[in-house]
Amino acid sequence: LTAPPRGGADAAAVIEGPPVVRILSPLPNQTFRAGAPVIIQARVENAGPDLARVSVLLDDALVGEELNPNEIGAAMFSVKIDWPTRNPGQYEIAVLAERGDGSLTRETVVVSVVDQAELGVGDDRGGEQNADTASASESSPPTAPAPTDVPITRRARVTTVSNLREGPGTQFALVDRVEVDQEIELVAANPAGDWYKIRHARGEAWIYAELVSARGDVDSLPRVNPVNLIVTDIAINPHPLVCQQTSEIQVTVKNEGAAALPGGGWIKAEAVLKSSEEILGAAETVFPSIAPGGEYTARTALAVSLHYNETQRIRVTLRRLGNESSESGEVFYAEEYVLQQGSCP
Repeated sequence: LTAPPRGGADAAAVIEGPPVVRILSPLPNQTFRAGAPVIIQARVENAGPDLARVSVLLDDALVGEELNPNEIGAAMFSVKIDWPTRNPGQYEIAVLAERGDGSLTRETVVVSVVDQAELGVGDDRGGEQNADTASASESSPPTAPAPTDVPITRRARVTTVSNLREGPGTQFALVDRVEVDQEIELVAANPAGDWYKIRHARGEAWIYAELVSARGDVDSLPRVNPVNLIVTDIAINPHPLVCQQTSEIQVTVKNEGAAALPGGGWIKAEAVLKSSEEILGAAETVFPSIAPGGEYTARTALAVSLHYNETQRIRVTLRRLGNESSESGEVFYAEEYVLQQGSCP
């Protein structure tokens, strides 16, 4: 069981009542192929420094546990564990968070593991066996060639029963389903081009690109990111930083997109020397899912004890939860400052 690094300023938040556990993945009633690894990920909110343990259970059998997981007293942090599925069946996954006084909170989801033969569909993109990522070539009739007199268009035909989601990925909520041979209109694609935003009889949604047969010029589709997180403000108190004294870094994140990112994200605040980009101090914290148009101010603490009387700046890296190692993240800078000598010799 692993808990990613957390920032320290949340420790100042008032923590009352039991902790809150939210299982981010897998989703309730999700189905997996036997042998496919499943990532169990949960967020603990209202945490605080007296959290004694976080445990992950599979049918009430302990599969992972972390003792004293929140030594810095963050108000919120995430934990993750890999579960290697083996035998078909229905399983209950539970995540428990317990305080030192014995009070605890438990959240559960029930998932299914099935043989490949039971699915009747092809492989997927990460263990989830559903209509998002079924192989169209195994279950659909050949696609008829488009008439030569059809102008460049963005129409498509669904080649297998397919899930429609709020955003481009299986982590987004399921909103509808379309049947084989249903006609849809492609209106946009995500930056990677592997999901299409579509318009169909019941509205707009996202579909995995391999599950449709497109006609016309799909390369010219506008590329959009429905979750567009930006940093709108970086506040430092006290400012400028003083050598060997802690400053609170407040980072305000805004979602300028059209969908909320499930699970939220990570913020890393670093003090860097302007002349060389040398990292002089760093701290991380998390933020929750932010509704479209909404903002959230995350707080962490940072102290620097090098290069006083030299120009420095705070660099903030914004990343999506669950992609800490695979994404470099968006980078934002606060205004420059000269580190004050303070108590440094």
